[in-house]
Amino acid sequence: MSRKQVLALEKFPGDKGGPIVDRPKDAPVYEYLSLNDCPQTRPDSITEQVSCAHALRDCPEGELGPLLRIWRRTMTAGEVTEPWRTRGLTCASDVAPGARPTLTMADLKAAFMRTPWSKPQISSQPAGNTTLVNLRTFYKVNWTTQGFQPGEVDRSVLRGIPVQIRPKLVGFTYVFGDGSSAGPTTSTGGVYPDGDVTHLYRAKGEYPVRVDTTFGADFSLDGSTWDEIPSTVTVPGPSTTVTVREAKGVLVNH
Repeated sequence: MSRKQVLALEKFPGDKGGPIVDRPKDAPVYEYLSLNDCPQTRPDSITEQVSCAHALRDCPEGELGPLLRIWRRTMTAGEVTEPWRTRGLTCASDVAPGARPTLTMADLKAAFMRTPWSKPQISSQPAGNTTLVNLRTFYKVNWTTQGFQPGEVDRSVLRGIPVQIRPKLVGFTYVFGDGSSAGPTTSTGGVYPDGDVTHLYRAKGEYPVRVDTTFGADFSLDGSTWDEIPSTVTVPGPSTTVTVREAKGVLVNH
């Protein structure tokens, strides 16, 4: 249901959307409740506030979400005269009648952005972060022990719901400090002779080298089923200074 349709929901039997007139106190009225569209979520049950990945992920881009199922029952003089029945689905959670604060994909994206990432540091070969002009220099990524690496799980509680966020690698971009870069790639590089991330410097100098890491993530509400968070974040790594020297031939008199 669109926002307009939700706002136009009938308030009582025979409601045509016109001006509200005085009605008898014992005249029937509609009562609404909007709950996450999850298989186990039912009004007046212990699972009423359950959330699920389907409800969080299945609203179109740009809509608030989560996906809610609108329920309606008829009340007459304070008594239930018609039980809860579904009226439709909506992502317009800010105007859905009887909607309560609940977990949204925006909450998950915000938690994902707050994740303390592991920041990979780059090392080079020849050893000592020193190389020569026009020498093939090899690079390798080393994960720091602080923060979350791909595959590790960050656990938190959002709006009272236990949530697990598991980072995953989208790609590395190697920044060589001389204006050139390589990537994105999922390669962590390596050492001579098999490393597949290399660079040639054309001039001597000191170059700040780093690797920027783009993370994605999956989330789980139950610890077993994982779904993708539709967002990525790029984290710049700390810089390592690589010194490039120029080799010169020297004649020796024996």
